[in-house]
Amino acid sequence: MTSNEPIRRGEFGLTFPVRLVSDIRKSQEWYRDVLLCHDISGYGHATRGDGGGMGLIVSAAASPDHIRPNAVAQKLTDEPAEAASSEYGCDSLVEVAWDNLAYIVEEVRSRGGKITVEPYEYAHEDRLYKKAHIADYDGYNIVLIANRSQTDEPTQHQPENKFMKTIQVRLVSDLKKSLDWYKNVLGCDEVNDSGYARRGDSNVPYPVMEVILQQAVSPLDVHPNALSAKVIGVEGLWEGPDYPWDTFVHVPWEDVSLIVEEVRAKGGTIGMEPYESHNDGWVFLDARITDPDGYSIVLGGMRRNDEA
Repeated sequence: MTSNEPIRRGEFGLTFPVRLVSDIRKSQEWYRDVLLCHDISGYGHATRGDGGGMGLIVSAAASPDHIRPNAVAQKLTDEPAEAASSEYGCDSLVEVAWDNLAYIVEEVRSRGGKITVEPYEYAHEDRLYKKAHIADYDGYNIVLIANRSQTDEPTQHQPENKFMKTIQVRLVSDLKKSLDWYKNVLGCDEVNDSGYARRGDSNVPYPVMEVILQQAVSPLDVHPNALSAKVIGVEGLWEGPDYPWDTFVHVPWEDVSLIVEEVRAKGGTIGMEPYESHNDGWVFLDARITDPDGYSIVLGGMRRNDEA
């Protein structure tokens, strides 16, 4: 018997970029004290905001050589010259409201943060854009961006220290090939020529999996995370994963295998089959998918021991 009902796809949930850092505690302290992240966990989380905001996982680098912020990407042909800095790459793109960007920059500066590129504006098509760059404790570049229509009337809103959304940025060796993979293998619902890829309902702004892919100037600039160092004997800190992480995606338990089989059927590479582990009363089910450049997308399901 056949059915006309569509096959259910696995659901992607909270998505975290993973960064290799020199010192987990100091990195988390920077995100807490400078960017005001409120959720600092023993698993390396630093998150801010419940309905967007920002979130990432920091993991201990096994070598200083493994701490590699993104290089400057190849410029898109239709971008104005003012669209990008000539000295700094982008590791995370943070969307903020137009009235908030300059205010956030000054708040970050007042808390000891390093502003690597002061706010600047440029026009593209019918919109105005404003950007600024912040460097975190290990030199990863966080780019604030705001935009508005050129016809918008000036506003008098009280500025807020508020992040709307944060998107991970990664350099790839072949942008067209990567966009094709994220659309046809990972099953992203939206992929565009600017390098944006999203899997999830566009009408539900959070959570979905989003990434911005940028063409690397050199193949040497494409560097998936190395395996992190084990953190041994440090109270309150997880030892770390047994394989490299570039992106961690929370998914429902039953969807881990569902997504793995979907990707496998489309010719994707499964770097690690679904694997169970136990810690602190929880059971974790992880699997790893690798994209064309070797970036690891880790699917993670979790449930209490008594729910098994």
